[in-house]
Amino acid sequence: MNNAFKLSLITYPYHSSKHTGRGHDRYVAEIVDNTRRSQPEVTLDLVDAGFAKNQLDGLRRLPGQALRIVRSQADIYHAISPVGGAPAALLGRRPLVVTIHDLIPFHLSAFENPVKARLLRDSVKVCIKLADALIVPYQVTKDELVSSLGAREEQVHVVNYGVDHENYFPRPEVPLLPRTILYVGAVSRAKGVEVLIRAFAQVKARVPDARLVVAGKSSTDQPELEQLARELGATDVSFTGFVAEKELPERYASATVMVFPSHYGFGLSTLEAMACGTPVVGVRTLDAPEFFADAGLLAEPNDPASLADCLVKMVADPDVQAQQRRKSLARANEFSWERTARGNVGVYRHVLERRAAKR
Repeated sequence: MNNAFKLSLITYPYHSSKHTGRGHDRYVAEIVDNTRRSQPEVTLDLVDAGFAKNQLDGLRRLPGQALRIVRSQADIYHAISPVGGAPAALLGRRPLVVTIHDLIPFHLSAFENPVKARLLRDSVKVCIKLADALIVPYQVTKDELVSSLGAREEQVHVVNYGVDHENYFPRPEVPLLPRTILYVGAVSRAKGVEVLIRAFAQVKARVPDARLVVAGKSSTDQPELEQLARELGATDVSFTGFVAEKELPERYASATVMVFPSHYGFGLSTLEAMACGTPVVGVRTLDAPEFFADAGLLAEPNDPASLADCLVKMVADPDVQAQQRRKSLARANEFSWERTARGNVGVYRHVLERRAAKR
């Protein structure tokens, strides 16, 4: 097989950008940049419908995206999401690789529109049936795809997420803010912010000078969450709004601890914080235990008391902080976007070689 090949990267429903605050958009942008920089034998054609501000806007873009897929000509196609992969499969784009980031629609429905959740589940099933290969970021996701959803063992490849070490690294010159808990992500119940606020009220009772900074894009849940903080008497909670990319490293570096209490498992902001040497607290749900390993403290799901205990350990004990800083850095150093891009290209080559062998 010729070493060079053309790749069509199908981004729908995401958009290649590091500045939207959405983790999957960043994933696309990093894959594009690192594939082009580190894999010169791959000619990359980006099939991107642009940024969709909401689900309705995304649906409006779908016909145009389908037309772009039909017009695209490549040796191999990679859809960043099952929602983009299912149309590509049905339109006959082959060989096809699809990234399945998680199986949240099969586990959690309370926070999603039921029509959207059904679409996501159906898209995953189509991709399992028709895609030549599936990429997942975690072994636990592969195991569930094979054991519960009928994917073939050899069809599913684990390629971890990465982190930009040129942007996220320790900054000893940045002053540490005492007893400051930082959350970065969407301000929503789905991301566990309600549980976090309830936990922080308990933290304040034990560590009176603790502070909570909630940084991220607002959602329809935010007024309710702000009201909850007032009702619980949780003072020293600040909602700072969306944080620009260039400001994030200093935010991470200045925090005593970064917390990510999402019901959806691991988030990229956690890995960015770890690369800055910031201790982290997460929740023992879905893919989070596999990612964190021993590099962070994990609370029990939907348990404010358990989350409060982890946060108190972090903000009140300098020895725990120092130990977890070392673990955060060591774990973050295992990940990079260049490694992710190389892993993806390895999957493409595997698919192309198997296809050539069948001819």
